[in-house]
Amino acid sequence: MSAAAKSVRRRGRRQGEPVSREAVLAAAKERFARDGYDKTTLRAVAEDARVDASMVLYLFGSKQELFRESLRLIIDPGVLVAALAGDDATGEPDIGTRMVRTYLTVWEAPESAVSMRAMLASATSNPDAQAAFRAFMQNYVLAAVSGVIGGGDEARLRATLAASSLVGTAMLRYLMAVGPLAELPTEDVVRLVAPTVTRYLTAGADELGLPDGYR
Repeated sequence: MSAAAKSVRRRGRRQGEPVSREAVLAAAKERFARDGYDKTTLRAVAEDARVDASMVLYLFGSKQELFRESLRLIIDPGVLVAALAGDDATGEPDIGTRMVRTYLTVWEAPESAVSMRAMLASATSNPDAQAAFRAFMQNYVLAAVSGVIGGGDEARLRATLAASSLVGTAMLRYLMAVGPLAELPTEDVVRLVAPTVTRYLTAGADELGLPDGYR
């Protein structure tokens, strides 16, 4: 290996200090929330994490991948799985109520609300961010949720339908602030949206009208 190549490989790591992947993700989460996808650069994230930009690129490969992975700090699929399984703290017997309340809590919690708005806004306005958000939903959220309700194509379609209701509610309520949905108390939104989510996840295939290939 040439001296130049060795120099490139060493450039991203501070002498004597290991580079924390988690530290880079945390810095990316804050930067994406503050500046949005378009204005966030790998160099800016690297400066926030106190590493070289080459190390950020080495760890994640691209800004799109960094965006996708940082979404996991905001929407933890494990939290949604716990809500589905009834292992969350809500104590609700209804699966839709548990899911909707858990999801809205993420949107309204002070530590995640700004990031959620910024991430979804980026996903609706930038093709690369949209692709990253889609991959995150497919590979993490929908895979985790469908696994809890049985796995397979039918479960994945049910999970996607439930997600469409949740994401659509969030876009109108939190991102676009469309009334009256934006002004309703959270518990009213939970009560109104939960039956639809429950139906998508638990109704019989005939009742739901699932296509033959998804039964």
